[in-house]
Amino acid sequence: MKKVHVLLLSFIAFSTLTAQRLELSQDITITQPVHENLYAAGGNIAINAPIHGDLVIAGGTININDTIQNDILLAGSTVYFNGYAGDDVRCAGGTLYVKKDIKGDLVITGGTVTIDKNVTIGGNLLISGGDINFNGTVKGNIRGAFGQLSMNGLVEQDMNCKGGKLSVNDF
Repeated sequence: MKKVHVLLLSFIAFSTLTAQRLELSQDITITQPVHENLYAAGGNIAINAPIHGDLVIAGGTININDTIQNDILLAGSTVYFNGYAGDDVRCAGGTLYVKKDIKGDLVITGGTVTIDKNVTIGGNLLISGGDINFNGTVKGNIRGAFGQLSMNGLVEQDMNCKGGKLSVNDF
């Protein structure tokens, strides 16, 4: 029992040392830089300023329009990644659009997933979904499962995907 108390006290001490900000509302718009981790949940969420920590977010419509320095953990109905991600991204949603670079790995699942032409994923891509349109570049490996995959991009290492319909086009 003494070990459990020491472990619990260590966890509490560690969690109070890490800076964090919590936002809960139907509509959330971040317009000023956040210099800690941001946790947000709401119906409509817009990130219009840099986050200098991790971003943990759940919402209906999510627009990330600025840089996230560290990891992103996200769940949403419709998600637009219009800002650079400085580390790994893990996300699930109905419709997801990736329009800016991701420095680390991308783990993504959704009904429709679109990765734009000028996007570079610096690590690996683990992807699943009903309808996937991949147009960017992956520096690592791709692993995936899909109903339909339209492959219009570049994979610098290995690709291992399984699914219903695959179309591979010139890059």
